[in-house]
Amino acid sequence: MKRNRLLVFGLLAAFLVACSKEDDTVVDSSSQPASSESSIEESSSVEESSSVEEETDTIAAYFPFVENVWSSYEGEGNEYATFSWYPQYIEENRAQYVKNNGGTQIVSVLDYSDGQLVETFTRPETYFRENMLDQTSDDAGTILLKEPLEVGNSWENPSGSTTEITAVDVDVETPLGVFPAIEVTTTEGDATTTRYYSVGMGLVKEVATDAQASYEVISTLAEQTADTPESTVIRAFFPDANAMGIETADVNVAFFTNDVTREVISDLLEQVPDVEYGRLIPEGTTINSLYLNEDGRVYVDFSEELVGNMNAGSSGESLLLQGIVNTIGVYYGVEEVLLAIEGAAYESGHYSMQEGESFRVDMDGVIE
Repeated sequence: MKRNRLLVFGLLAAFLVACSKEDDTVVDSSSQPASSESSIEESSSVEESSSVEEETDTIAAYFPFVENVWSSYEGEGNEYATFSWYPQYIEENRAQYVKNNGGTQIVSVLDYSDGQLVETFTRPETYFRENMLDQTSDDAGTILLKEPLEVGNSWENPSGSTTEITAVDVDVETPLGVFPAIEVTTTEGDATTTRYYSVGMGLVKEVATDAQASYEVISTLAEQTADTPESTVIRAFFPDANAMGIETADVNVAFFTNDVTREVISDLLEQVPDVEYGRLIPEGTTINSLYLNEDGRVYVDFSEELVGNMNAGSSGESLLLQGIVNTIGVYYGVEEVLLAIEGAAYESGHYSMQEGESFRVDMDGVIE
């Protein structure tokens, strides 16, 4: 069954609470001598304690990669100290997060391997959704956490900053309650940023200041909800009821962790919600690939049904193509979109594009 990702408004979910896992092992006491019962209980207790200690000694405990968890931080001292945080993609030991502070959206990829959590990629001003887990950037490489998680463990980052675990038993007060946390302090020049991570919760507080304490910027975890999507607005462009111009509709779209952008966009193009005539592609048409290329253009490859089942005249096809190109181009923030059909340049009875030739985003005839 296809999950409905469109028209998601004000979703509410229960708070995400870190839960410890109980030992389900059952010991048959009837098979043991009565005199050994106390030793069995003692041994079981030691094993459980050892297991819990081992689990909470890892970065995975303090910075878990969990799907569909939306986190909100309240801020003090700076308008951008308030932000939201969401895992867009998670694959094995890598996770891609988007941070929205009201002024911009920043995408970052975190890699947990070899006992350390490293930021391998960052991309500011990113308002579209695309899997960037395999990408790297020159300005990345910051180590957020490094095992062992013990006081005194320190490391240097590519930027020249130094990070050190300065405490492991700090109680941090947040609107969600008080959480025991480890304290990690990063120093660069006279600036200091102290972050607090709690088991099962991740980052619960961040404090930035300078040596003179001339300023203090604080971000504190205020809300964390499970089974929640990232909600965004996509402007859809489509021919009006009389096929005389282009109408628009702002559609609230839900992206859950690991949702594929081309599938979400395909759903939107197939039927704009609440608009009976808001169909841009024929039913059964799929998007084979969709991505922002290094040349600044978006490349989208459709299945053959796009042309084969379009059933539109020259002017109708022109409006449909304008709607498709505008919808995708505006979402990605580009001026050109290259359309292909099953890997070949777009071609129909009315259009014959050359290899590498793209359509331009066009606002002529758009009814605002």
